[in-house]
Amino acid sequence: MSTARWFGLVLSGLFCACDATQTAGPATFVDNPAMVDQTAALAIHLVDVGQGDGMVIKTPSGVVIALDGGPDRTGNYADYLKKLNITRVDYVILSHGHSDHYTGLGTAIGLLPKDCEARVFDPGFARPDIPGYQYIRDTAGCRYRSLTLNQSLLLDPKLDLQVIGVTNTPYPQNDGTGINNTSAILRLRYGNFSMLFTGDAQTEAEKNLYMNFPMQLAANVLKVGHHGSCNATGTSLLKAIAPSYALISSGGPADPNNFGHPHCQTLDKLRTSGVHYFRTDQNGDIMVLSDGNVFSIMPGRGTVDTTACPRACAQPSDF
Repeated sequence: MSTARWFGLVLSGLFCACDATQTAGPATFVDNPAMVDQTAALAIHLVDVGQGDGMVIKTPSGVVIALDGGPDRTGNYADYLKKLNITRVDYVILSHGHSDHYTGLGTAIGLLPKDCEARVFDPGFARPDIPGYQYIRDTAGCRYRSLTLNQSLLLDPKLDLQVIGVTNTPYPQNDGTGINNTSAILRLRYGNFSMLFTGDAQTEAEKNLYMNFPMQLAANVLKVGHHGSCNATGTSLLKAIAPSYALISSGGPADPNNFGHPHCQTLDKLRTSGVHYFRTDQNGDIMVLSDGNVFSIMPGRGTVDTTACPRACAQPSDF
């Protein structure tokens, strides 16, 4: 079955005060997406936005969540929403205030209901001096809320989205690394399936995550932090998450990648840990589909575990 056909299988909903269903054991990976029950399917799309992050989540109830929107230099994120025939977005989450994550979200915010419900979330680090970020905040208006640590966003009776890492204060300094470390780190759980989204969190934020939530890290799939940088995906954290698959969003040939992501050190860690991976620079748009018991991953092109890496970085950090 083609990936394009599966894009249309799952397409609002409200925050729910009830508990997400918790069942035993991890979900099982299946090569054939036809083995996923499409009537109960959760779809997570990692969009090939070039050097940035952009995701679309569609819950079994039809709730549409935009999680980061990429740099949108070529309209990739907006085009992908059109490809999925999305005319309404229910919620928008920005992992942190960097343009390669927020620019494309303007399109998603434009598709939100015109109300004052809490619909647009980020870590709360205001950047009034940055017009692009301020546009996102201003466009959100009364629908904006800042995320808080250990907050649960329940978007479906069987779906739980927990904030296990976030801060409104950059650290260790107020610089690019510091802003990366404000990233909202989210753990999604749907039945037996779980996925961890780490934004651009670097070593310092990962250490805090590892110390504060040691029993809540296990996940079937990891969205690798900071585009596969050598200053993320710490060895200890990777061991605690123990994913079977990882997804990396980074720039490819059509979007020159001056950062060298994903770094060779990160790919080496994944391979050493027995974690399979897909990456947007090699695999294009990537979709994860799960019914809560099994899950499947469909790349737009290419194969799993591509070994080529742009370069090793000179000053890696790890823990």
